Amino acid sequence: MLGKTARNASRGLRAFGIIALATGALVLSAAPAYADPTDKIEDEIDKQFHDLEAVIEDYNKVSIEFKETKKKVAKLEKELKPFEEQLEVLYQKVDVIASNAYMGGPVSGMTAVFTTGSPDTLADRITLLDQATADDADAIAELNTAKSDLDERKAVLDGLYETQSEQEAELKEKKESIKADLDRLSDERDTAYRDSRGLSDDAFVPPHVPGERGKVVEFALAQQGDAYDMNASGPDVWDCSGLTMGAWQQAGVNLPHNAAAQWAMMQHVSRDELMPGDLVFYNGLNHVAMYIGDDHVVHASTYGVGVIVSTVDQGGSPYYGAGRPAGW
Repeated sequence: MLGKTARNASRGLRAFGIIALATGALVLSAAPAYADPTDKIEDEIDKQFHDLEAVIEDYNKVSIEFKETKKKVAKLEKELKPFEEQLEVLYQKVDVIASNAYMGGPVSGMTAVFTTGSPDTLADRITLLDQATADDADAIAELNTAKSDLDERKAVLDGLYETQSEQEAELKEKKESIKADLDRLSDERDTAYRDSRGLSDDAFVPPHVPGERGKVVEFALAQQGDAYDMNASGPDVWDCSGLTMGAWQQAGVNLPHNAAAQWAMMQHVSRDELMPGDLVFYNGLNHVAMYIGDDHVVHASTYGVGVIVSTVDQGGSPYYGAGRPAGW
């Protein structure tokens, strides 16, 4: 397999094109540089991912606020229970007043008002209570005040609840739309990757990883084909921890050049929590690889093999654990 320097030189020659003259001399032509068809798709994936991050942050913010509103609504409903009980008592007082008025004198209009059952007619009721005592009138005023306070508090929370519910639904729809676009672009990239490299339809395609983690994974993958040597840390020869150290340096994270020491400073994660860029450790912390997604790792394997991509299970034995730099 070509070393990285040789591969780069080969790509450079293809970029210019080589023309053999009759004299046998070689002249570099100005032919267009070779363009990987996946680059444009990956740029679009990066853009969509950037948009998705913003939508997710907005969605999370609204969801947190909505959750708080739900708590306030639940708390208010609990606080309002005594109000409702008090309202029932006051309605009973009104019924008594209506009954007394009916038994004690003319009821034209009054009985109809009291039997409507609508709190909104309280003002009319009070107007018609010519025969009510002062205590009865006070009971009606108390009912009106309690009901008004209830309505105001519920109106504010109900309006907030409705607004936040609509915002959450809108952002969720936008999030799902962007994720669908990313899935479509990912499929297009896989096809372009295989076609441009003459790979079979079932050949593994390293997933494109956007963001800062993408820089880490991309660096590690770019070293495929480089040789292995003990204590090596690039640029064309690596050992396992040297490769992971060099990759994470692309994101400004400084790791020690030792697998066990890297494990010691990692936030440990379970295998089903693995994300691209996380480190996978094997053989009692004597070997480390980098997870790149889809159950695959890239690692500096051993002498005669060098830097390769393999499944997590093929990366080493036995599996020890996984970790990621703190804060990532």
